[in-house]
Amino acid sequence: MSENRVISIEDQIGIALYPIADLFSDDSVTDIFIYGRDKVFIKKIGSKLSKVDREWKEDIDLIVACNTIAQKMRRKLNRENPILDARLSDGSRVNIVIAPVYSNGACISIRKFPSEKLDSESLVKLGTLDENGVKIISSLVKMGKKIVVSGGTGTGKTTLLNILCNYIDESQIVVTIEDARELNLSHRLWAPLESRKAFFEKEREVSLRDLVINSLRMFPKWIILGEVRGGEVFDLMRAFNSGHSGMTTLHSDSCEDALFALENMFLQGKEMRIDAVRQIISRAVDVVIQIRRFKDESIKVVEIAEITGLKYGEMITKYQLKSLYKFGSDYVGNGQGSGFSVCSIPDFLQRDIELSENELPPFWRNNCD
Repeated sequence: MSENRVISIEDQIGIALYPIADLFSDDSVTDIFIYGRDKVFIKKIGSKLSKVDREWKEDIDLIVACNTIAQKMRRKLNRENPILDARLSDGSRVNIVIAPVYSNGACISIRKFPSEKLDSESLVKLGTLDENGVKIISSLVKMGKKIVVSGGTGTGKTTLLNILCNYIDESQIVVTIEDARELNLSHRLWAPLESRKAFFEKEREVSLRDLVINSLRMFPKWIILGEVRGGEVFDLMRAFNSGHSGMTTLHSDSCEDALFALENMFLQGKEMRIDAVRQIISRAVDVVIQIRRFKDESIKVVEIAEITGLKYGEMITKYQLKSLYKFGSDYVGNGQGSGFSVCSIPDFLQRDIELSENELPPFWRNNCD
């Protein structure tokens, strides 16, 4: 008598996604995009999108693949719930859109979880910043500064956030908060929290804001929010202003615009004077790191700016930003690692040096008496 074997959900997902299985094992592939059963595109490190010869035999096969993923995630995926955003068992992020929102079967976007963690040396090799930039970002974390990483979609904000976390002292408690876990810390005192939507009647929704509020009761030194999007910004800024160190990311095109984006989130559903909001933000955030993708697909840290306070005018208060590190605006894709420069010494060195002088970058140490 033959023995019946129960196929695990992970195996079912592997079977359902068999046309792209080899793409998952290719470490050079960072993103996979599926627009219907016979249109599969990939993106590799440092290259543009390209079409690959992969397909499912029928539209229904692709829909079955989507439903299998939804089953694994205990999510609903149907005409009433046509959008799914989740994380596969290997850590990869997957977004699925089906009818009636998408009319050509199914649209799947997969951001692969890297098999090997990038470090600061990798960023230097890729030309994202130079050795001086690495010294600056490591010192900022070691000093416990509150950091916002700003950039567009696909610029590597989460990757940079992961690398920044490598510099956190092992004796400090770290709480990370995300919708779907992408951060992967090797820290021994790390508590990863994930939000949860209520997809079924008896389930309770746990929002990012709920998790930020709860994190304050976990006595962390560091509160790291994967991406700030809305009302949770109020509690995050309150945490930053009450002695916690922290980091987060957001979508924006410049350091100044990042602060304006925080303002807009802050004011959602709240009636506050803009100068009061700016005062809270300017005291909560120490540094903004701006990252950008160029036309040649290279990614650069284009600016690291310190928020030094507010400038009070007759009409409105304005943020005062001081560039600590910058990438040349005349860059057109010729060469890697060129065009970076250290601009100035941060003001906070004069009032709250938390590192020994030997731990500071030499271009800061030599100017800090």
